[in-house]
Amino acid sequence: MADGDDAPFYVGYLPVPRRLSRFLWIVVGANLCFFLASAAILARTMSDPGPAVWNDGQARQFRGTIVAWPYPMLIDTEAATPSALLLVEVGKHGVNREFGALRNKRVVASGWTLDRGGQRMIELEPQPESLALESFADGAATDRPLTPKSLGVVTIRGEIVDSKCYLGAMKPGDQKTHKACATLCIRGGIPPVLVERLPSGGTRCTLLANIDGGPLDPAAFDRIAEPVEMTGELEELAGVRRLRVRADAIRRL
Repeated sequence: MADGDDAPFYVGYLPVPRRLSRFLWIVVGANLCFFLASAAILARTMSDPGPAVWNDGQARQFRGTIVAWPYPMLIDTEAATPSALLLVEVGKHGVNREFGALRNKRVVASGWTLDRGGQRMIELEPQPESLALESFADGAATDRPLTPKSLGVVTIRGEIVDSKCYLGAMKPGDQKTHKACATLCIRGGIPPVLVERLPSGGTRCTLLANIDGGPLDPAAFDRIAEPVEMTGELEELAGVRRLRVRADAIRRL
């Protein structure tokens, strides 16, 4: 067998032929440039996950009034302007404990906050006492139920996402790459929201409910994480928007 540049193939214990070495450098260099360019293009096309924050360190306590609208929320009625925090459990679950006796009552909730653009949520600690009546000298105080304000019938375009992931549990928590996760979360009771892209470049979230004001009809779940348009009755309570809509009124774009 001849050695040197005229060798027909490479033998491991012999020096790499000069012609084969040049070929390998060209191939490796070209592949490296291709992968770097592809990564740069992919990074530029990725959407900004947004300023979502999951404060999953030390659990905190929150005080307010429990409402179901149609998903459990804690409303701080002591502030000058009442504000609402959605309530969920650990994992892909909405509030699955019995809380009917707590409605319209002052409670103490213990958990971790998720926050995106001022829209907040509490992930409750797993123990039962993480949602309990607040103690007062004369018993548990009952607040007067808040009345939602009707904003009329509107047509909105956006994307249906699960609120927990979108507010900080996942980054990003939207678009088709998140469809399977969002569907599992919403099926588990996580409140679904419609994310609307505003002309200003920002976003706005609206809770989605069935036409009767209850949880969103499961018939709409196949449209999660897709561009959609829907028409329904829009209401507002403590800074939270809720759209009452029929599943057949949600159409893909």
